[in-house]
Amino acid sequence: MQTLRPLNVKTVELPPLSPTQEVAYQQLLGKLQQHNLCGLGVNYGHGRSFMLKRLALETGGQLLRLADFFDEIQTFHPLAIEEGIAATLLKALKAHDLVIVDDFHHVCNMVESCYGKARPGVLIAALDGILRWLEQSGKRLVLSSQHGHYVDPLNEFVQKVNLIEFTAEDHAFLFNTLSNGRLSNVDFERVYVFAPHLNAIQMAYACQLLPAEGTFDTPFLIQFLETYALFSNVDTSEVDPMDFSDLYGVEEVIRQLEIDIIVPMERDDLAKDLGIRAKRGVLLYGPPGTGKTSIGRALAHRLHSKFFLLDGTVISGTDQFYHKVSQIFEAAKHNAPSILFIDDCDVLFENQDEFGLYRYLLTMLDGLESRSNTQVTVMFTAMNIGSLPPALIRSGRVELWLEMKLPNATARQAMLQSIITGSVLQLKAGELSHLAELTYDCSGADLKRIVADARNLHGFDVAKEQPVRAPFEYFAQAIDQLRANRERLAAAPAFTAAHNPAAALNPAMVLAQMGVAEEV
Repeated sequence: MQTLRPLNVKTVELPPLSPTQEVAYQQLLGKLQQHNLCGLGVNYGHGRSFMLKRLALETGGQLLRLADFFDEIQTFHPLAIEEGIAATLLKALKAHDLVIVDDFHHVCNMVESCYGKARPGVLIAALDGILRWLEQSGKRLVLSSQHGHYVDPLNEFVQKVNLIEFTAEDHAFLFNTLSNGRLSNVDFERVYVFAPHLNAIQMAYACQLLPAEGTFDTPFLIQFLETYALFSNVDTSEVDPMDFSDLYGVEEVIRQLEIDIIVPMERDDLAKDLGIRAKRGVLLYGPPGTGKTSIGRALAHRLHSKFFLLDGTVISGTDQFYHKVSQIFEAAKHNAPSILFIDDCDVLFENQDEFGLYRYLLTMLDGLESRSNTQVTVMFTAMNIGSLPPALIRSGRVELWLEMKLPNATARQAMLQSIITGSVLQLKAGELSHLAELTYDCSGADLKRIVADARNLHGFDVAKEQPVRAPFEYFAQAIDQLRANRERLAAAPAFTAAHNPAAALNPAMVLAQMGVAEEV
């Protein structure tokens, strides 16, 4: 094995690195003094290319980018891309003592991402030849990747330096540098608690959009980031306007959500000072129409970029299903602390072919993959908790159980008053409370349907020039229609647990059978 050639590092006037970048950069220089193959693993937007440019300038190394590989590869046969990659590396190494490759993971993807590639294993052989040439020549090679992993056979031999996440000190340094000091009054510890996974690209974009004049404080920057740098997969302009004040009869559920979810996410100052955190797993369960999805809508409008939705629009069993689920999870992790709202999960879990999703969700709840997962709250809604996997319910992965019950008479009267307001069908004194009593077994969704049906019945009489009855009669007829439809549904075959009205209306019975204590 040839002795490593000297590595001369000169001082060059360059913009400074952030604290974490500087630590990683010095570690890389240290490894280069002792080893001929080193790797720099840096997540997207954390300065990988900037650090490699600095390394090339200070050491005189040759920096290779994707375009350099493309220029060489296009002279090769389409089935000889592996030879083109090896030739590009070898050509640069013959001319320079140090070669630095940016985005090496993209270079390898040109071959490795090809499904059913014609020559499996050829890239391994080609890169093994590069390894032998490095040993014989005493020269050095630096590779960079996004996640700190390198294709075989390089992964076994590469000396790795990784920069995965920024710290609060990095946030302070980068924001103050990019804003020319206009954010000097900001408490970046609080900003970091609010959005710990911001990358430098998001910071630069936010600083470019700052108003031209003035200095700014912490609340301003947090609100500014939520508006311009963090994005949910839910467009709230397309979601029906909903506020917690619009929901009746679920005050205790809302209070518990305020305690265990909203305050820890909204009050970054308290999260920092008092150590409060949002619950990791929350289950909203109860009969259909009791407001579970409405809770989600209200949370979407309340939390904005911190809210992510997984529902029936992501269709299981399709080719893109797991890819879309993974994308949603990654976006939620990147915006953490955040909520991933999985609507009607009992229906999703009834698909016996989706065991992979079930295991994936359990891993997310356990926080096994990374520290960032502990900052993502997964909120499930279910009509029938008997359809949920027992391991999900019994294990304690769901930390907060919230039952959405049918509204009581007071709540029903308030709902009806809100729905009827502005309608042609106005009730007389005392009729509203009587109507609330008649709808004793109705959910909020049922009440909306009753009012809509009453309007249609009234409209039909007007259209057909039939005698118009008193408003209360139309509501009474709509209630009779609703109950008749229920009887027909109950008589129909129950194909799945989610279609079993008895189980859906009595979740406490299922909980008791499973030995799970109910909590609100």
